[in-house]
Amino acid sequence: MTELLITLMNAPRYVQRSVALGVVGLATTILVITVGYLGSFLSSKANDIADMRVELFRLNEVIARRPLVDANTSSLGPAAGALFIEGESLPAIQAKLQERINVIARSSGATIASISGTSQTEFNGAAYVGVRADMAGSLKAFHEVVRLLETSEPPLIIRQATIRGTNRVLKGVLSEPLELAGQITVYGAVNPAVATSEKGKP
Repeated sequence: MTELLITLMNAPRYVQRSVALGVVGLATTILVITVGYLGSFLSSKANDIADMRVELFRLNEVIARRPLVDANTSSLGPAAGALFIEGESLPAIQAKLQERINVIARSSGATIASISGTSQTEFNGAAYVGVRADMAGSLKAFHEVVRLLETSEPPLIIRQATIRGTNRVLKGVLSEPLELAGQITVYGAVNPAVATSEKGKP
């Protein structure tokens, strides 16, 4: 390296200028390429974050849009039994509901941190039991959990949901795929015969 510098210092002035211009040109080219790559990378990440925020908003909208339905069976035909979670008592029904939530979460790639029962509630004269689940997973996993809950039979209703991102975002850049954590409260309808018998217990 030293010999090369000495050679350049002793070279004619036009050679020195040519080498200097070549070095400046090379440095400029590298700088332009680097800036262009970083700009493209940051723009791509910013678009990914925006897309994920839109998807998360849609997910919350799907959850908020579906109200509890009237499961009163007074006007329903023989298929009414398909509306209710099977079980001979409210604790048994709640246990089955917890099991269903666990199965759905596992099949979707989400992880259940904890799950517990909620108080029985009534809507339009129908009884419901619910569970509250704390879970974590990717955006795709949460989408799949919501989809399976909303389309499963007997019907399940997401009554409440709180979902948040857990990734660190530095200067608007997401360094890894979006991970979510949240709490979802799910209800299922109880057969009126079971609800009535439970009320009659001391």
